[in-house]
Amino acid sequence: MVDFTKRLTKKIDEKPLDPVKIYDKLDRASDKGPLRPVQHAILSEWHGNHRSDKDLVLKLNTGQGKTLIGLLMLQSKLNEGLGPALYLCPNKFLVNQTYNEAIQFGINCVLTEDELPDEFVDCTAIFVTSVQKLFNGLSKFGIGPRSMGIGSILMDDAHSCIQAIRDSCVIRLKQTDQAYAEILTLFEESLKEQGSGTYADIVRKEFAAFLPVPYWDWYDRHIEVSAILSKHSAGEAIKFAWPLLRDMVKDCLCVISGAGLEISPYLPPLHMFGTYHGAKHRFFMSATVTDDSLFTKGLGISEKTVTDPLVYKAEKWSGEKMVLIPSLIHADLTRETVVEILAKPVASRKFGVVALSPSFERCKDWKGYGAIVAQKEDIDTRVQALRDKSYGETLVIVNRYDGIDLPDDSCRILILDRRPSPETLLDRYTEVCRPNSDVTTTKVTRTIEQGMGRAVRGEKDYCVVILMGPDLIRAIRTKDARKLFSAQTQLQIELGFEIARLSKEDTPEGTTPVNTLRSIINQSIKRDPGWKEFYVEKMNALSAGAATPKMLHIFATELKAELMYQEGKYDKAASIIDDFIDTSLKDDAEKGWYLQEKARYLYPKSKSESNKVQVGAHQKNRFLLRPKTGMTVTKVTITSQKRIENIVAWIGQFDTFDELLLSLDETLSSLRFMVDADTFEKSFDQLGKALGFECQRPDKEWKAGPDNLWALRDGEHLLVECKSEVALNRAEVNRHETGQMNNSCSWFDKVYPGSKVKRLMIIPTLRLANGAGFNDEVEALRNEKLQKLVTNVRAFFNELKGLDLKNLSEKQLQHFIDLHELKVEDIVSKYSEKFRKA
Repeated sequence: MVDFTKRLTKKIDEKPLDPVKIYDKLDRASDKGPLRPVQHAILSEWHGNHRSDKDLVLKLNTGQGKTLIGLLMLQSKLNEGLGPALYLCPNKFLVNQTYNEAIQFGINCVLTEDELPDEFVDCTAIFVTSVQKLFNGLSKFGIGPRSMGIGSILMDDAHSCIQAIRDSCVIRLKQTDQAYAEILTLFEESLKEQGSGTYADIVRKEFAAFLPVPYWDWYDRHIEVSAILSKHSAGEAIKFAWPLLRDMVKDCLCVISGAGLEISPYLPPLHMFGTYHGAKHRFFMSATVTDDSLFTKGLGISEKTVTDPLVYKAEKWSGEKMVLIPSLIHADLTRETVVEILAKPVASRKFGVVALSPSFERCKDWKGYGAIVAQKEDIDTRVQALRDKSYGETLVIVNRYDGIDLPDDSCRILILDRRPSPETLLDRYTEVCRPNSDVTTTKVTRTIEQGMGRAVRGEKDYCVVILMGPDLIRAIRTKDARKLFSAQTQLQIELGFEIARLSKEDTPEGTTPVNTLRSIINQSIKRDPGWKEFYVEKMNALSAGAATPKMLHIFATELKAELMYQEGKYDKAASIIDDFIDTSLKDDAEKGWYLQEKARYLYPKSKSESNKVQVGAHQKNRFLLRPKTGMTVTKVTITSQKRIENIVAWIGQFDTFDELLLSLDETLSSLRFMVDADTFEKSFDQLGKALGFECQRPDKEWKAGPDNLWALRDGEHLLVECKSEVALNRAEVNRHETGQMNNSCSWFDKVYPGSKVKRLMIIPTLRLANGAGFNDEVEALRNEKLQKLVTNVRAFFNELKGLDLKNLSEKQLQHFIDLHELKVEDIVSKYSEKFRKA
């Protein structure tokens, strides 16, 4: 062997710290050239000015080489001798992708499914693994004081990692688990007080039915809950989270449904993960388009770290997205029409078509036309098939808006089909209680942005992004929602609106709507020079640099208050909430939500004071927990003249007829069978308000009574029980359903004595099963008449097209009401049928 080192004229820098120099020394693959300018700039800025920072957020557009930047930063810290280096990904697909990229660049990395690898422990290689490997109660890294110490840790796609961390700290029990049955029994009376009808549905195992366990009952009985969970802690559903939660059960929220339950901590116990909590350096990767405010509460990092990320200041935007909204291009381009066009297999297709759907139930029509619906167990295989150029069949991916990369020809048409749905029971509960809050809307906008980014994975990548479904279109068009998107996404959506307008101007007369849509899609796919220059010119108007986190104050305040509460400083926690309500909130529903948090904070100190605050919370937001005492039902009443005023007020909230139509479409599209109960009942409530009636959802708001209640005119009401999840071929109304209606009628008679009422059950059958019966006269609103009502309502509002919405004649509105059979007399007589015995 020749000792070449003796012949060198300069000393070897065996372990350089400068990541640029590290890269220059790597034995990388022949096709891996020098660092890109953006990578060089970021790494030089980090090494020169930020390498001593404990926490650092790195924000870059997709496709700018964040993975390599992160690996080089970790290698630099390894070379510094600070301890092991860990690279965390949100899923196994990205773990393998990162590892393969590291190998191609010559960076020493290691994978393992079992014990921690020796190379990682010995600081000779970066350990690339999933975030779940670290964040679980049986972590190989150890928890609490037994946690392994490391030098540096990096989270790739940190927002997705937050969700994975939260999931690792949640106990989810199926309805078939014994622990579920015991907890349900334990809180039976508490749940009945929060909604006796909903509790009955939970017992009947209905998926859509859910209730939160009131915080006061949970606090009082948390020791009994702990005993139940401990007894069953060896089970798969409990064992991974139990070591994290067993000493903090009282600081958890439990939501129970007919399908299962969730026990979730108000704050993830990050301190239990000493490997993460005590790491000398922590790096968090984030996309430029994403608001990182949640990092404070979800990852426990400071507000300053979030507001001062490492960014490439010369970067404005990356990649090309042609956003198309078919329903705005032409009214005939309905969701159903677009699905039929894009779902059918095309053997000669030279690019992938992918649809993202919120649920398996909602993508049945895609499958019916020949698309492939990926299942959980084969999704990686299906995505790989696209990368291997198998383009003939459209791929539908359900409820996965992140963690899947579809670059270049693997996806040139990406469809977001309907608004993303909340995944967890906690998210479902939150959305019911605060549907219009910035917190809820931010989750939705972030998911939409993540979905839109699946197919544009580099600076030169391009894709057509099709948005459809009334609920999704409304989510991107409302002013309050649009402000929560990143500037880049806002502009891309605005271009989508502009394309819709331009298509009306430039499309030759006689062109069918379908051909118009295809023609516009081809302008992107076939690389029309005019479109490319148009897009670049518009996007160059964006200002460079990182955007200000929009939700930071909210999440930072929630974190401070919760930490005060968990330290036993109940008055301080309540005071933080009071200050926040006084200085930052205008909406009563949001004030109610935070008053309920204040009531929870005060409960260990004073039950009476807590209940007093809870009464105030419920008065401002009736979808919150019913207080133990002191609640008073507010009656709904209306006069005939007030109805017209209400219609005018409802119309007046929209600036244009198109905005009105969009809101109406979202409501009316949900008034059909096989829609989940809460969505249907909410839409029926919105329908009543659009028609000028005063409306309530007593079962949700007062925890007793019917699903919907409309005040039609003075002393006359419409009482409605909705059975929207019933199949159209249902043969009979069962005994449970008639019993539910009888209970609702009794509630009405008690609260509204002497009032005239029309009692309706929305259900597709007229036959009553043996043993089923009503105590009062009840009629059915079946599918045919329901759709007639929907048609008439749509026709009524279509009369407003071309009129000045801010200057409508009351006489004219009354004429339209009469014309389309929407008078009170029509509503109580023309849409219902009498039940009959089987």
